[in-house]
Formats: sequence, structure tokens, C-alpha cells
Amino acid sequence: MRASGEIVVERPREAVWRWATDPEHWHYWQPETAGPGTREHEVVSESSAPRRHVLRSVSGPPFESTLDLFEDVAGTRVRQTVSAGPNDALARFVFLFARPLVRRDMRRQIEAQLARLKEMVELEAAL
Repeated sequence: MRASGEIVVERPREAVWRWATDPEHWHYWQPETAGPGTREHEVVSESSAPRRHVLRSVSGPPFESTLDLFEDVAGTRVRQTVSAGPNDALARFVFLFARPLVRRDMRRQIEAQLARLKEMVELEAAL
């Protein structure tokens, strides 16, 4: 299952990048990730600063979160795309029937995360 969301943060791309890719900040805007060593499975990250950051599960259920940053006239356009799914046959069967509800929930969760990211990055600039 794949879902995504976008938001414009009124800050330069480098400022958004520094904040969004710092594992110490993840628990502020992605409580499900909560930083290194606190998730029930290990993740690896790949970065192409300041454009793309990917977190990928290396154990547990399949999971990948990609954060793309684009310059925008108002600051930085941030797109987060999440691909996730169950890892056993029964869960895949149930997941198949619940797909529309799961995708809608994933989108809402992504939009909430991006709104928190925007708030945190813009608040830091105001301090």
C-alpha cells in the first residue's frame, strides 16, 4: 500500500532538510518513528542532501518512507510517500479488503506528520 502527502514549509530547503532528517527531531513530527533504536524493527536511511531522504525497514513488516524536498516560491515543498504492508498471509488477505480505509488512514497520518513538521521548522525560525 502506498500513500503520500505534500505541504509547503515557509523556510529554505536546507533548513527543512536539517530539521527533518535529524533523528533527534523525528519524535516531534513522526511519533511512529520516534528515533533510532525505539521502533520495533530496524530501519536504514539513505540520503541525497538536500533533496531526498529514505527510511526503509530491514526487519519486521515491509515499510519505506521517502521525503522529497523541492524549492518552492513560498519556501520548500515537502512530499512524503509511505509504502507499507503486512508481512504474513492472513494479514495480507485482510489488508486486501480494507485497502481503501487503510490508504485513507495512511494519507491522514502523513498529512498530520507534515503539518507537525511545518509547525516545528517554522517555529524554530521564529525563535
